[in-house]
Amino acid sequence: MSKIDFYSHLGSQPCRAVQIFMKMNNIPFNYHHIDLAKGEQKSEAYLKINPLGKVPAIKDGDFVVAESMAILEYLAAKFSTPDHWYPKDAAARAKINEYLCWHHANTREGATGVFVHVAIEPTIRQQPRNEEAIKASKTKLSATLDMIENYFLKGTSFISSNEISIADLLALNEFTELDGIGIDVGKNRPNIKAWKERVTAKIGSHYDESHEVLNAFIKQLNLATESFE
Repeated sequence: MSKIDFYSHLGSQPCRAVQIFMKMNNIPFNYHHIDLAKGEQKSEAYLKINPLGKVPAIKDGDFVVAESMAILEYLAAKFSTPDHWYPKDAAARAKINEYLCWHHANTREGATGVFVHVAIEPTIRQQPRNEEAIKASKTKLSATLDMIENYFLKGTSFISSNEISIADLLALNEFTELDGIGIDVGKNRPNIKAWKERVTAKIGSHYDESHEVLNAFIKQLNLATESFE
């Protein structure tokens, strides 16, 4: 079996989700580091592989696909991973897709917005702390967490399911960077707290491995604990 070429930077939440999925399903891959700080995602060489100029992307023989959701759905089908990852049953798949369609404009926007405004802009970009933008992102994050707590995890152990799926990997990796600034998304939300512990346990050692780059980056920034709610 030929190996997947995986173009990635593990500071990226979607990249971590894809790597964890491949590790958990024993999908062989060659890791190609794309240095986002140096702008390699916009280099001529990389744009020939992925014209979208983002990570992650994968190459399987002559076939190339980008965008984490598309990648995960392709890998689940190509490697016939256990059905719970992306169910074949129409109703079960529709519920996973419901979350996936909602994910970018809510979970990703809310969590990333807080992290960028709190951690990236004042340090890496050397911009003044924008309290108005931080407040707006925290409001978005709170609404997102409420929806996950009260809808997507209502009566289920995982997102819209009682078994782990690609939705859980994508969601979890949006929240783990918030740990580095002292924001506990499970505080006062017992469903999210239990879900996060459940998914992390399922991932096992792949969790720590996939977060080494992020953890080192956050340690380097030496950030103060951020208030939330």
